[in-house]
Amino acid sequence: MAEVNGGSRLLPLDRELWERLDWFIRLRWLAAAGILGGCILGPRFLSISLPILPLVLVACAVLLYNLIFYLSRSRIASKEGSLGSAIHLQIGLDWAALVCTIYLTGGIGSPVSFSFVFHLIIGSILLTRRACYLLAASASLLLGFLALMTVFHPALIQGSFFVAVTEHPALALQIWAGLTVFFLVTTYLATSITARLREKEAALFQSEKALGLACREMESLYEVGQLVNSTLDVNEVLTLIAENTARLLNGKACAIRLLDKSGRKLYIGGWHGLSQAYLNKGPVEVEKSLIDAEALAGATIQILDVAEDVRFQYPEEARREGLRSILSCPMRAKNRTLGVIRVYTGEPHVFGEQEQKLLMNVANLGAIAIQNARSYGELLALDQERVWFARTTHHELRAPLAAAQGALEALGFAGPLTEMQLDLVARAQRRIEESFTMIRDLLDLAASQRLEDQAALPLLNLGEALKPVIESAREQALAKGLTFEEKLDLQGCLMRAGAPDVARIFANLLNNAVKYTASGAVIFGAHPSDGWVEVWVQDTGMGIDEHDLDRIFKAFYRTSAAKASGITGTGLGLSIVRQVIERLGGTISVVSRPGQGTRFDVRLPLAPA
Repeated sequence: MAEVNGGSRLLPLDRELWERLDWFIRLRWLAAAGILGGCILGPRFLSISLPILPLVLVACAVLLYNLIFYLSRSRIASKEGSLGSAIHLQIGLDWAALVCTIYLTGGIGSPVSFSFVFHLIIGSILLTRRACYLLAASASLLLGFLALMTVFHPALIQGSFFVAVTEHPALALQIWAGLTVFFLVTTYLATSITARLREKEAALFQSEKALGLACREMESLYEVGQLVNSTLDVNEVLTLIAENTARLLNGKACAIRLLDKSGRKLYIGGWHGLSQAYLNKGPVEVEKSLIDAEALAGATIQILDVAEDVRFQYPEEARREGLRSILSCPMRAKNRTLGVIRVYTGEPHVFGEQEQKLLMNVANLGAIAIQNARSYGELLALDQERVWFARTTHHELRAPLAAAQGALEALGFAGPLTEMQLDLVARAQRRIEESFTMIRDLLDLAASQRLEDQAALPLLNLGEALKPVIESAREQALAKGLTFEEKLDLQGCLMRAGAPDVARIFANLLNNAVKYTASGAVIFGAHPSDGWVEVWVQDTGMGIDEHDLDRIFKAFYRTSAAKASGITGTGLGLSIVRQVIERLGGTISVVSRPGQGTRFDVRLPLAPA
């Protein structure tokens, strides 16, 4: 409805009507005051004899109905379609008052006759060209009636500004003819101008309407995109698409059916607004459902009444469900048809071109979301298989290595070994230990690369999770003669993470610090900072060359200094650390100088309070 006193919005013509209604009311106070003023000033200053009492009654009538319009403005504006009726009623009452005033002030010879022009100009703005000419003709007929009265019954005319009109009757007809021509010319000129303005206004309004509709559709598609991308579960995606599609197209229900592997049947994927009995009516076979066959071929199909269209496979079931009209289109992604989407209405409805385009856009968006969800599901399955393979391989490799290790340890019980034999046994045991380390690191690497929903991770107390890691690192440092310093402030540090992941990160960093530090200290510090926990591991060990800093996080990479030190390693530890940290949403950085030690800084997000 209209924009009245800051309320709802009016169409341009309704807004114009409202403004004219308000303007008429304000101007009519002046018109009534003018009639009363003429009654007082006319006889005194113009020496004109006027019927004062009838004119005062006309002025009071104008004031009365104008007061009624003034008090009814809000009610008129709030009632649908009442503005135009109010304008026409005002013009009718004004013309009645105007005819009475002309009659009382001298008939056709009264200058008040020109007041009709005012209404004709306003009518050209608010009414059609035909209505304006009808108004002009009506004004001419009314004045013609007064002209005839002046000619044939001059005694009935109450007063006269121009005595010559009553003395020369033919002059009355001449005035009438002149006013008629003047009215027609005024109407022609006014409507010629306003007709073009109205056409431009209509075109502008249609453009604004189309732009508003396009904006709403874009917002709706954005909302659908946000919803379907908020989850990677296929069933949830399909349900969200169906629910929002029914809402966007004002439908009673929506259903998404996907092709099975054979491509001959459609099974229900997502739905909204349909009963379970209708969903269980039976499989939709593409050969028997011509509407689906046409849609799968790439067409957008609509049915006005499903009960009367032979292309629909289950008309009786649809009638019992209360479904009448259907709009259906294919869901395609990467030149592959995944299924069809249908929108149902409870009443006969012809879907316009804009609605068809909107459903096609939703279908394309939904097809991409389905493809993404399926791809994610396949990745999860592949990830599970990879984890299973890593664990199985770990078990299968450890068993023979453990047996070989046990056999080597048992050689001493078989009899004394020569020095050379002891050396060979020691080398074999070292190789087996290295193999065990390699297997453990490969298993950790596979675990660090697994796909995981961050929101589904448990809430972990970081301080509690680090206690066993710190204890083990302290024992290693003290056994090597190093100083182990703790600068920890982890009170209330909670984060979404698994305890094995946290242990994997900091056990690797602390073990490396102890392993590559010959003398000095290892420092382990942590403190919370603006929603993050900052943890650092610092040592006074051999350090890392500047050109190696960008490579140490690559799998199987070991620096030249590490290799030259004779310390064994797989080169997987830091690669595992970085992958786990990034999976948890954190970062890691390193600062180091050869011979002066190394510092690793880790930032991990804390759970919201």
